[in-house]
Amino acid sequence: MSAIVLRKLRPEDLPEVVALLAHWNMAPVAPDAERPVVERTALEPDTAFVALAGDKVVGVGSFWLRGDGWGETAVLAVHPDWQRRGIGRRLQAARVEEMQRHGVTRVRTEADRPEAIDWYCRRFGYRVKGTAPKKHAFSLADVDRWSVLELEL
Repeated sequence: MSAIVLRKLRPEDLPEVVALLAHWNMAPVAPDAERPVVERTALEPDTAFVALAGDKVVGVGSFWLRGDGWGETAVLAVHPDWQRRGIGRRLQAARVEEMQRHGVTRVRTEADRPEAIDWYCRRFGYRVKGTAPKKHAFSLADVDRWSVLELEL
């Protein structure tokens, strides 16, 4: 097994990141080729991490700073061949640590996959706070609502 290295997203990572997100139906909708957009906002180098096995992107995680102490997780995806190796957990930890550096004290996450909801709650202490309608057929296309999860840091 290759050692997994986490680092901030670089522009040259975008083709592999977009392909990985497409596998999970989280592929960016690009208004132009210069700036791929993921659901509501762009993947930005300051708020996105990639997991690398050698020079191959095998995971991505990003977040948004919302203000007033709030952060929101954005995409979190691990290549199917690399799941169950702690990559998602490391990406989550990296983005939470980075959010804390920016003064975030509360994190919101929206998820539609039951196994992801369970994972966030069991591994990180999130609480389900309700639901929100999806604006796009993003992730599970047959599910029309997100479960809204919150975490106090």
